Order: sequence, then structure tokens, then C-alpha cells
Amino acid sequence: MYPRVTAIVVAQSGGPHLQRTLDALAAQTRQPDVVIAVDCAATDDAAQLLAAARPTHLLSVAERLPFGAAVATAVRVTAPPTSDHEWLWLLAQDTAPEPGALEALLDAVEVSPSVAAAGPKLVDWDDPTFIREFGEAMTTFGAAVPLVENEMDQAQHDGLSDVLAVSSAGLIVRQTLWDSLGGFDPGLPTADDGLDFCTRVRLAGFRVVLVAPARVALAGDGIAGPNLSSKWRVRRRLAKERRAAQLHRRMVYAPGAAVPLHWLSLVPLAIVRSLGRILRKEPGAVGGELAAAFRVAFSGMKVGNARRTLATNKAVGWAAIAPLRIPLPEARRARALKREAALVGQQGERQELDFFGTGGGWTVLAALVIGLVLFFPLLGSGTVSGGGILQLSPSVGQLWAELGYGWRDVGLGFVGAADPFSAVLAVLGSITFWNPSFALVALYFAALPLAALGAWLAAARLTNRTLLRVFAGLAYAIAPTLLVALQDGRPAAVLAHIVLPWLFFAGLAARRSWAASAVTALLAAATAACAPILIPALLVAWIAALAFAGRRAARIAFIPLPAIVLYAPLVWQQLSRGAWLSIFADPGVAQDARQAPAWQLALGFPDGTLGGWHTLASQLQLSLAAPNILVPILLAPLGVLAILALFLRGSSRAIAALVVALTGFLTAVAALHLQVATAGSTVVPIWPGTGVSLYWLGLVGAAVLALSAIPRAAVFPAWVAVVALAVAAVPVAIALPHGDAAISAGEAARCPPSSRRRPRHSRASARSGSRPSLMAVSRRNSSAARARPSTRRAHSARRNGS
Repeated sequence: MYPRVTAIVVAQSGGPHLQRTLDALAAQTRQPDVVIAVDCAATDDAAQLLAAARPTHLLSVAERLPFGAAVATAVRVTAPPTSDHEWLWLLAQDTAPEPGALEALLDAVEVSPSVAAAGPKLVDWDDPTFIREFGEAMTTFGAAVPLVENEMDQAQHDGLSDVLAVSSAGLIVRQTLWDSLGGFDPGLPTADDGLDFCTRVRLAGFRVVLVAPARVALAGDGIAGPNLSSKWRVRRRLAKERRAAQLHRRMVYAPGAAVPLHWLSLVPLAIVRSLGRILRKEPGAVGGELAAAFRVAFSGMKVGNARRTLATNKAVGWAAIAPLRIPLPEARRARALKREAALVGQQGERQELDFFGTGGGWTVLAALVIGLVLFFPLLGSGTVSGGGILQLSPSVGQLWAELGYGWRDVGLGFVGAADPFSAVLAVLGSITFWNPSFALVALYFAALPLAALGAWLAAARLTNRTLLRVFAGLAYAIAPTLLVALQDGRPAAVLAHIVLPWLFFAGLAARRSWAASAVTALLAAATAACAPILIPALLVAWIAALAFAGRRAARIAFIPLPAIVLYAPLVWQQLSRGAWLSIFADPGVAQDARQAPAWQLALGFPDGTLGGWHTLASQLQLSLAAPNILVPILLAPLGVLAILALFLRGSSRAIAALVVALTGFLTAVAALHLQVATAGSTVVPIWPGTGVSLYWLGLVGAAVLALSAIPRAAVFPAWVAVVALAVAAVPVAIALPHGDAAISAGEAARCPPSSRRRPRHSRASARSGSRPSLMAVSRRNSSAARARPSTRRAHSARRNGS
């Protein structure tokens, strides 16, 4: 008997997708007998395009119906089927069949009366040699699994025939069975509608087949079939819909006695799966898990109606379709292959680093050699003494005991919050657990290579050229502010200088990865603990990143959380005392900071003596004005390159780098005007060197961007800048071998018992932190310590400075 075909086209929008679908339908070698077009509240030219195609029936509905509901609306206007040779062919605005598609589908279903549904090969809209989807199945736990998806079409799957299910896009189904089964389940409006319907077809005793010669181009608008959009919100919504569909089908397919158990487990299971998502660094999926569970748990009569429909038409048991389901090992293998494909897709980004191939190893090695030469007198020493360094606690346990909120052995003793820098010291001391103070010696030899490595990695985010990465690593490693901090014995400033490029390296990838976001959060907390004066700058950077994060803002929003947890006890304590500005005091022993002019800060020297150039000039009996001329000349190449970046290709990124530099410079200038600490009876400002470190990082980044816009000639200005910078850093670099440094090898200074009762270096303005035998001595006054006369004077000085 001649088969009668009713083609149903559902459109929610018009445009080129709908036009191509209508043209493809009109070009079929075997024309459908009836064409029903359904306009689902489209606001563009869909109605005009459908009317121009002259369908048998044109239906307009006032709402955007799901695909199944729209098809049901169209079926209601057809005459009741009189035989099993009447078929429905389901299309949407984005499913354009090739000319022989309908003919191939009819050839497949007419030769076998047991076949009641068939599906075409869904290929890419723009590339017909790429398979988007070809067949569906599900695991033993009911999770949907595509048999074939996102593969090149080399006829490797053309032998597939009997399957559990096919997609709803392009599906052809016997109309009598459609009416008997009630069409698509209303409880599955967007996902798994074809899978569920074909499963019920199978349980009704009929077959579902794939027809490889029938090819339908799929654009992926998500009306019928999968939504192929790469937008983050769409993918999250699709994941939620698929999870809700899986839970709905589980409730429908379960034996009657198991339904209450499944219902009771919906929300608890969602909570457990949410915890698993968090552990797998997928917190964005937690909302979908919970929403899907609550949606199914309180779906009203949808589950009951679906169970009655299934029971009414079920002719065979579940064992009949068991061979068509996917075993768990195969499902796990399919997921592993997907993850591997995702990693391959990211391979290009990973190859950009190419650490050894692009000079990373040589850069770190060169910085290590420089560090060994400059700090050779410290070799073999168990500790470092002098400057702002005091011995760490002799045991790792005592280091960690200093954290949190508790008794502080400062002055007369008091109960208060620990200095956040104590956490950094605990981690640092744990590295050399046999002798925590030895970590300070290791820090001196590791400072330059770690700074070089961090800058090299940060430069890798900006360029893939070997020379420029090496330039960034060396220029940042021999920065005057780092060398001054090392020679003056300012370990917190040294750590801040080291961590900053690592922070930017991780931060630039935080939008794309939860792992990078977590690393950024930890590095930001460490930076804030080492250099509290940088907290405003870090907040500005965080707000800017949040503003430009778009749909991935959640990964940026939680970055400040570790720093907030670390600082919360101290902030609360200081706010209750009315001394909130003391939060920004430098960690460690209070050291006097010279009032460096702004022009010296702009040259990268925070010590007020141009890194020892003034001393060298007096020793050589040169004019004191000579260094003021020579040092700017030596640093001019770096400054010129940074400014030149504004006028070359990639100037938008250069602006961002220079904004970072400006923020650091303003921070350094503001630090010298903020006096919240005391050294004995002397009120001292915050050291500007950490602000200069941020300023220097921005300058180096801008210089890298300028050099990246210059072709082969970039080698000359790059090496000129590095050599000139090395010459400018010579006086401060050789301070330790020359005997002019504040630090030296040997036993670290311990505070005598008297100083424990009345600490000489009590930073009454600073945080009430750890014991004075530690490097992170008290930075803030305690109520108990204020009883001492010297402490009262310091507290008064802090208030005046604030």
C-alpha cells in the first residue's frame, strides 16, 4: 500500500535556517503528502517564510511551545489514521534534509512491518562530512548516551541498524503508534524526548532503526535535537535539563514499589552529587543538580501520567531491550574519550608554554647563578640575621600554633588575632621542617630564580617569542626593588615580589578554569599577607577582572575568599579598637624607610639612595648629582619601551599593563605618607618597595608587548634594556659581598628576655601578631601592652600617623 507521509515543521524563529529547511523540504525526491507548519510565537520573518512555502496547514500559536507540544498541536489537525501506512515526519526550523532523505527513510520502514520509527544521520549544518549525532542509547542507570557524535563521516557507522533510540530531529514514526503512545512525554520538554519515545516504542514490541543514506543537516538551534551552542549559559542549562530528564525517566521506568524510594532519594542524591561536583572543581553545576532534583520531586502529575501511558502500551519486558543499553564500562570509556578529546582541544594553549623550548630553563638557570654569586657569603649558613629578620620558631608545630586567635606573648601578653603573615611563615618554615629558620637562607638563593620563572610564565600569557620571555624573566629578577629588599632583610617584601608575577599568571587564566581560579585565590591571599599595602591594588584588579569576566564571573567572584578568611580576625580586632589603618602595616620587624622622592620610585629604587649609587659616588669622589643623571639614563630603555607600547600593535593590552604600573606607583607614593608603625620611639612609614614591585611588573609587561610588536629587530632593544638594567643594579647587588648589606650569615638574632617584656621593635601601630622571637612580630597594640609607658607613646604616634 502506498505510504502517506505528513511532514511537520516547527519554527520558533525564521532567518536563513528556516529558509534552508523549507527549500530542502520542497526539493525532496519523494514529496510528503501533507505539510503542516507550526509558527510558535516567532517575532521575526518566520510567519512570512512559512506562508511563502505554501504548506497544507499553517498553524500559529501564541506561545513558544516545546517541540513535542508543537508536534501534538499539528497532529490534532490531521485526520485520524486509517492504516499502519501513515507516517509522521518530524522536522524543525534547523533540520534541512538532503533531497533523498525521505525516500531513504520510507525504503527502510516499508520493507519491515516491525519497524515503527526510524532516524536519519544528523550531519553538521555547514559541513555534511561531519556527523553531529547518529543513534542514542542509555546506561543501566538511565543516563542518555549518544552512540555516535561529533565524528568525521567516513561511512564507518553506516552498518548500524537496530538501536534503542534516535533523535527527535528528522524522526519518522508510524502515526497509529504515535497516537497510541501519546507522542512525546510532556515531562521531557527539551531533552531526551526522542530517547524516551523510542524506548516506549521498543517496549510496545516494535523496532527502531537508523537509516544512514537519509541525511539531515542540523544547525543545533535546540528546537529538536541537541543544542550545539557553545555559550556557557546554554551548556549549563542543557546539562540541567538532561539531568532532570534522567531523573524523570528513572521515576517513570522504576517498578511501582521502588518509586517512593527513588522519590525520597532525589534531593539527598543531588546534595551528594553536588559535593562531588565541587570536588571535581565544577561548582557551576551545583545549581543545576539541585534544581533538577527539586523539579522532578515536585513535578505534580507528570510522572504519574507517564507511568500510566507506559503501562498501557507495554508489550515486552525490560529484558527485551537490555542488549541495546550501554554497559557501565563502555559508558566510562566514552566519558574518558570525551575528556581526552577536550584535552587535545586545549593542546595548542598548553604548547604555548614550552618551558624548555622557549628559554624558560636557561632563564631560571641564569637567575640562579646570579643569586649564588650575589649571596655566596650565606652558603653553609643555617640562618640569616640582620635587617628585619628574626629567627623563626624552632619547631614547625610552634609555627602553626601561632595562627588563629589566641594568647600573644608580646609586652605584658594579650589575647588577639595572629598576623596573616604568620600563615606564610608557617608554610615557609614547613619546607625546611628540620630547621625552619633555614628556609630564610633558601629564600635568598631561590628569590631570583623564582622571580624569573614567575615573570617568564606571566610573559608566556602575552607572547610566544623566546627572546621576549627571557627578557621578562631577567628584567624582573634583577629589579632594584627586589635586590634592595634582599639586602635590607625584608623577607615579606621579597616574597611579595616573587609571588606577584605568579599571581598574574594564574589570574589571567582564572576565567577559563576553576583550578586556575583556586590557585589565584591562594596567591592573592599570600600577596595580601606579605604586602598589606597592596590590598587596595588587588581589589581594583579583582573588580576589573569581575567586570570583564562575563558569563564566567563566578570563577572570579570567589578569589578574595581565602584572603578574607585570613584577615577577618585581625580586621575585626582593629576595627573594634578604631585602628583600621594599621591593617596595612608591613609584616615583620618595623624598619625605618627613607623618604624616597617620587622620581626615584619611578626608577624602581625605594630606598632613597638609588640603590647605593649615592654611596658609590661619594667613595669614588664623584659629584652627588652624577647618579641622578646616570641611573635615569641606564633605565631609560625600559621606560621608553613601556611607553612605546601605547603606539604599537596590541596597545589595548599595553594600556592594561601600564595601568598596573600606575597603580603600583601610586601605591608606593601613598605608602610613604602612611605612618602606622614604630621602631622604638620612631614613627616609620610603610615601605614603598612592594608597590614598586607591582609598578615594575607592569613596566616589564608593557615592554614585552612593545617588543612583541617589533619584528626581528626586537633583539637589540631587549638586550640593551637588560644590560643597562644590570649595570644600574650593580651597587645594590654587590652590597652583601662588599660588606654593606644589613644582613649576614650566622645565628639569627633572638630577642632577649627583657625585650619580650618590653619589645624594642613592638609595632604598636601594627598587628597584634606572633611572638617577638618570630619574624612576624606584633604589628598592632594589645590592650595589655598599652599599659606600658613606651607602648602608650607608640600607640599615640600610630594614631597621629593614621
